[in-house]
Amino acid sequence: MDIAVRAHLHGWKFIFLNDVKCLCEVPESYEAYRKQQHRWHSGPMQLFRLCFPAIIESNISIWKKGNLIFLFFLLRKLILPFYSFTLFCIILPMTMFIPEATLPTWVVCYIPAAMSFLNILPSPRSFPFIVPYLLFENTMSVTKFNAMISGLFQLGSSYEWIVTKKSGRSSEGDLSLLIDEKPKHQRGTSEPNLGDLKEEIKQKARKSSRKKKHNRIYTKELALAFLLLTASVRTLLSAQGIHFYFLLFQGISFLLVGLDLIGEQVD
Repeated sequence: MDIAVRAHLHGWKFIFLNDVKCLCEVPESYEAYRKQQHRWHSGPMQLFRLCFPAIIESNISIWKKGNLIFLFFLLRKLILPFYSFTLFCIILPMTMFIPEATLPTWVVCYIPAAMSFLNILPSPRSFPFIVPYLLFENTMSVTKFNAMISGLFQLGSSYEWIVTKKSGRSSEGDLSLLIDEKPKHQRGTSEPNLGDLKEEIKQKARKSSRKKKHNRIYTKELALAFLLLTASVRTLLSAQGIHFYFLLFQGISFLLVGLDLIGEQVD
């Protein structure tokens, strides 16, 4: 990203090839995905701090400067996570405990709907999954908001660099076991028995696949789940049922993530 921004500031032009498909590896667990998203949202904020003076002093047009600052950095990496976290996870459930407080319809409905459709437009086949997508994105806004703050203000977690564990790769523990074990094939043999070697690797893979997943506990998500579920009960008792279903399902999604019951460990 740093190279792309600096090349753009020097007048380079980029072409997006929409018909090119590239296979990618997915994170092996939710914890790996969480760390990946933290890095992806903390890094751009660090880059924004470093490149902001260069963007202002560059010779590109004002339109390109505004597009780079607002759309490339601020909108997707700062404004949207901040909006999702503060509105749907803090402000909306807190207003359920204050009868005098009301939120305009355009804040609660129109703006989120517009943002959702804009995000879903590049992949129209994902439209049937827009509801679980929104619930999961609101849940991930906690991680993204934390990453945004740490990257923007250069906090300790912004300097962490953890390589995301991907599915299909051998874990570090499996590789260390293969290295530490005494090799069965010595130099005296003219040709190694490849069949035995393949069988040995398969047995290692079976043993690693039998390992039980140890669920983590995410306290921030659990605290927000308690707040949202309590607010949903409050709306039901106070006859403010317009927000009940959203608060209920959003609270359940936070609860599932907080107890690490989402996703599947892939070895």
